Amino acid sequence: RFVRSLRAELKVPDTLADPRFAENPMVVGQPRVRFYAGVPLTLADGSRVGTLCVADFRPRQLDDDQLDTLRRVAALVVHELEPDRS
Repeated sequence: RFVRSLRAELKVPDTLADPRFAENPMVVGQPRVRFYAGVPLTLADGSRVGTLCVADFRPRQLDDDQLDTLRRVAALVVHELEPDRS
């Protein structure tokens, strides 16, 4: 639920060390997610329709280029979801 309400990007280098995620079933059980990064998918009218995210089974950091790539892919997804404006 927390992730669906994102208004800005979220990076969690180690989910077990973050109280928002530490007891999440996907962290403490299978698939044992240890890293999460997400970018909200927000349409032009302000509607949030989801989150583009990446996860890993070990803690990690995203560098600036990787985070920028995630943002650009999210923008492409939003572009595809927007109604045709022509």
